[in-house]
Amino acid sequence: MRKESREFLESLIEAPSPSGYEGPARQVFRDYVAPYVDEIRTDVHGNVIAVRNPNGRPRIMLAGHIDEIGFLVHYVSDEGYLHVSMVGGVDTSLVASHQVNVWTARGPVPGVVGKIPLHLQDRDAKPEKVKIHKLWIDIGARNRADALKRVRIGDPVTFVYGMQPLLRGLAAGRGFDDKIGVFVVAETMRLLARRKLAAAVFGVATVQEELGLRGARTSAYGIAPDAGIAVDVEFATDDPEMPPKIILATTLTSPNPPPKGRTICRLKAIIRFVMPPTFINSPARINNGSAIRTKLLEPAQTL
Repeated sequence: MRKESREFLESLIEAPSPSGYEGPARQVFRDYVAPYVDEIRTDVHGNVIAVRNPNGRPRIMLAGHIDEIGFLVHYVSDEGYLHVSMVGGVDTSLVASHQVNVWTARGPVPGVVGKIPLHLQDRDAKPEKVKIHKLWIDIGARNRADALKRVRIGDPVTFVYGMQPLLRGLAAGRGFDDKIGVFVVAETMRLLARRKLAAAVFGVATVQEELGLRGARTSAYGIAPDAGIAVDVEFATDDPEMPPKIILATTLTSPNPPPKGRTICRLKAIIRFVMPPTFINSPARINNGSAIRTKLLEPAQTL
């Protein structure tokens, strides 16, 4: 990977972007893509739309969502602990003991997520799912008044960790769903800057996907594309607990029913050239593609 591309990905991962609070990550995307496109704008919803050859035909939309799951401060106890609500689909069983940042108007305030220790729980009781109201964030405040000098109700919260290199050139990172998709869209726009295009290409970093595909829907209606590609992640298929019958080494997903005709055939040929082996999958999962397809309707092809 190019040094500049890696630095962009790391900056994108580090920038906070819980759904509805995507501003810092949105700016990272905008600053990186701007030199490679003919137009760039942020719509009223907060989607960043970068355009190459705006008057071309057909109009192609590439979309990755820049928002991530997180939390929102909604209550501060008399003792100074923060209680939060979830932004998006957070797995509460994985939250306790994590370090977090509360993103305030004056910058991040560090904290740690607490819950009743295992040693003090009733071991004879039936295990229950961890509920969000049973967790709290300790920022070290003396009391409620002390905490409210630093944070406000409504401040967003994210986990602290950023991008972590792994073996074999792999990496883990906060918000890879779907900042890695945004990265792919940005790199595509960069590479297209070298080419003369017949089509108009719209690279979009959408907002609020984790709250219901909101940004993809509004940006698709604003762009009115002839075809759209949603760039998103899929569940890992190479872990020890994945049932063998559904393991797919590489997946190109699409909303049901799968697209037909020359477009899908050409895409299959391309991805099999660059990422063999490749399988086509059509799960009933909801992502930006579903929202774009709502706008496209038939005979549009959304992948």
